[in-house]
Amino acid sequence: MILDAHFHLKQLLEISHESADFIKENDFFGFCSCHTLSEVEFVENFIAENPETEKKLKITFGIHPQAPVEKDLHTLEKLVSEKRIAAVGEIGLDRFNEEFAKTFELQKKLFVAQLEIARCAKLPVTLHIRKAIPEIFEQIQELKKIEKVIFHSYPGTAAEAESILDHGVNAFFSFGNALLNGHKKAVEAVKNLPEERILTETDAPYQPKKGESFSKPQDILEIMKKIAEIRTGL
Repeated sequence: MILDAHFHLKQLLEISHESADFIKENDFFGFCSCHTLSEVEFVENFIAENPETEKKLKITFGIHPQAPVEKDLHTLEKLVSEKRIAAVGEIGLDRFNEEFAKTFELQKKLFVAQLEIARCAKLPVTLHIRKAIPEIFEQIQELKKIEKVIFHSYPGTAAEAESILDHGVNAFFSFGNALLNGHKKAVEAVKNLPEERILTETDAPYQPKKGESFSKPQDILEIMKKIAEIRTGL
């Protein structure tokens, strides 16, 4: 199976119609990350128009830390109550630059609120974490209450991932083109984590391979090969 644990279907198909064919024609399973109701409706319509994708695509929705808007909690609660999403995300914390750092307190407030919504609904969460690993450990007790926690494009070290697991979080760590681009922390994490805790993703159309303008689900084949090479030492 070709697993894409995190990608953005609407934005991808605005760039690459070939990706729709790839999804339809292959043994594919993916989580479509959405941040607006219109994105959710786009994915729902795509599935309705392409019924062969119904079991291949699942929708996630969350308030992205780069655009923290408190009223969007109501949208999340509505989607959860209507059972229209399979996970809450991507959610998390991001202080990658000065602009994001200004909203960090609001990010934390919404992060905690969304974890509670996911816990009550017994839904997995997908996390977006940048320059905020210490704050993740501050929420470790809450994360332990979540059914599954997926660290999208995991940015931390192997030791930090192992510590998260040792604290009792049912965590999974997702990797994409960072491996193909030679990011050392990602390579070390893949080398050392238990195999069953490693997932593949593209974040399509974002985070492309070097020399390319966008990423796509087709990249998973190369990412899977790279993971095998790293873990076997080839």
